[in-house]
Amino acid sequence: MRISPALVALPVALSLAGCSGGNLKSARDYHAPPAPPVKHPSYNPYAPYGEANATWRPSVFDRNGTIVKPTDPASDYRRPDYEHAPWATGAAGGSALAPPGTF
Repeated sequence: MRISPALVALPVALSLAGCSGGNLKSARDYHAPPAPPVKHPSYNPYAPYGEANATWRPSVFDRNGTIVKPTDPASDYRRPDYEHAPWATGAAGGSALAPPGTF
């Protein structure tokens, strides 16, 4: 069975017709939005690994014997105040007079 050249040219022409259409763009047709401003002015995203000034502070005991963790802006940013929530004390049958964060 012999395939005519017209039958081969038709699918090739249809597939190549999509290349001249409007749905295909080159890389120069796209314009990326500007980068958002960085919230911390001294943050350097291109700093080498280990160059950040990290200060480690251990957890301490207060006068009541409760462990108090140091404040860490990186992990406490926008963290809900679970320790003073109404359900935090007494939820597990503990005393409502207990220090915040204890069960």
